[in-house]
Amino acid sequence: MLFITGTDTGVGKTFFSASLIRALRDLGVEAVGFKPVETGCQPYCQDARLLSEASGIYLEPVYSFETPVAPSVASDIEGVKVSAKQIKERISELSELYSFLVIEGAGGIMVPITWNYLYLDLVKELSLPVIVVALNKLGVINHTLLTVKACKSEGISIKGVVLNVFKEEDESFKSNYDSLKKLLDVPVYPFSQPQDARAVALSLIS
Repeated sequence: MLFITGTDTGVGKTFFSASLIRALRDLGVEAVGFKPVETGCQPYCQDARLLSEASGIYLEPVYSFETPVAPSVASDIEGVKVSAKQIKERISELSELYSFLVIEGAGGIMVPITWNYLYLDLVKELSLPVIVVALNKLGVINHTLLTVKACKSEGISIKGVVLNVFKEEDESFKSNYDSLKKLLDVPVYPFSQPQDARAVALSLIS
């Protein structure tokens, strides 16, 4: 299993996750994607659908909310009680069915699933290795270092940082990749198109 988190929302987690799943499947690995909680499902769960297109099978989120906010907030707004136990049980079931489960979080690692349970807690309790997706823009160095440090402080294994080169936005775009490679002791992968995920896939199965 593998957990995909981001340094923020809107950094390209789902696009990378789907690309990674396709790359793994091209290498002969029965990889499938699963998003246990999705918000902003209007009219459908877009991220879960994109993961299903890459996986060849639709795995419905345990919880889906229409309100585009953090899961803990959405559950309050929509009057749905979220059970961390139920999420963990579903992940355990799927891990028995598929050889490689790619689990995508919502936003960053510190996002609350419930008011007393973060994605960080889920990852730690299930001993999930993590890939951090970051968007190449001003501020990415701070956001990435904080995310990696938060994970490492809890003994979570970081398999790498994926720097999503979506578009050139500012002067830092040119230097962020080299800066992160100097500052981090984990692999940093540039990512701008689906085939770039193959290098990450190869590192995961080697």
